[in-house]
Amino acid sequence: MTDLVLDHPFFSALALRLKVIETSACKTGFVNGKEIGYNPKWIEPMPLDEIKGFIAHEVMHLGMCHHTRIGDRDHGWWNIAGDFAINGILDKAGFKLPNTQCLDKKYDNMSAEEVYSKIYDGKDKGGAGQNGDPGGCGGVQKKEGSPNDMKQEEQDWKSAVIAAANIAKSQGNMPAELDRMVEEMKKPKLDWREILREFVETSAKNDYNWKIPNRRYSQQRIILPSLLSKELGTAVIAVDTSGSVSQQELDQFAGEISSILEEYQDITIQIIYCDTKVAKTQEFHSSDLPINLKMHGGGGTDFRPPFKWVRKNLDTPTCLIYFTDLECRSFPKDPGYPTIWVWTKTQYNGRAYGKPPFGQVVAMDMRNK
Repeated sequence: MTDLVLDHPFFSALALRLKVIETSACKTGFVNGKEIGYNPKWIEPMPLDEIKGFIAHEVMHLGMCHHTRIGDRDHGWWNIAGDFAINGILDKAGFKLPNTQCLDKKYDNMSAEEVYSKIYDGKDKGGAGQNGDPGGCGGVQKKEGSPNDMKQEEQDWKSAVIAAANIAKSQGNMPAELDRMVEEMKKPKLDWREILREFVETSAKNDYNWKIPNRRYSQQRIILPSLLSKELGTAVIAVDTSGSVSQQELDQFAGEISSILEEYQDITIQIIYCDTKVAKTQEFHSSDLPINLKMHGGGGTDFRPPFKWVRKNLDTPTCLIYFTDLECRSFPKDPGYPTIWVWTKTQYNGRAYGKPPFGQVVAMDMRNK
């Protein structure tokens, strides 16, 4: 640890927050937000440079809040996705990693969610998860707790990351890749994922229990009921397949919406792919999650066909989520059910061609990971 303090003050400041645990319960190492553990048989023969790489790798899992963001994803594949998101940064910072099997330039600048949506196809549930550290650099354990606990944990680690960055900068020893990550973290923003999650939750047909108060608001002395069940009914996802929407954006959206929908029961998910006409439809259910979305069609854009298809083929849906670059003015009339437009903001310098006459618009900024 002494060498890490002298050579890498950013990582050492974060590592010193953790209690060190020696254990044979894991094959390699782990972090959980409070502790950093290691198997002595694994670490004793390891060169010092790789030990420093292991510690840096583990604190990056926490600094990027991988322990709070796993949700219902497969634990092993989430570890792999987090490793890919981390290892490129560490490699550029000059660290030598204990294992480089999860180091690939094609995943540079991607979040763990984005990587996960690319590498996990939903057919190997629990497979990679049988090993707590499939990437071989040290795993991350899921933090358990209420949504309020999770938010507090994330805020604590974001504050710790910013404080560690200030220490490193004062010593003139802050890697450029990390500096960019921390600067993004400092910017106050309402994440599009949070807005989308709130939209789905508000639209859902939920049963509430007033006898058990909602802990999320207890600190504000607001008494609200807790959820007894979470049922969504039919959610429609319309996908703009015009040429200006990228598969990378679609993959990120699919990963995030799958994570949100996994929290609900009795779901029917109706996918409608459309350019100037409906090109393809698919139906999914709870057991089919996570969903994978692929481009079908390509060309111009017309926002009316999906709403017409819903009117002809479905009862009133719980909500409709339209994934689009908004490069069109052909809007239908307000259908009368909750609608949100997930706008790929990075296209066309963030300028929308058309403004929806109804519903909510959330900007999906790919730089906000």
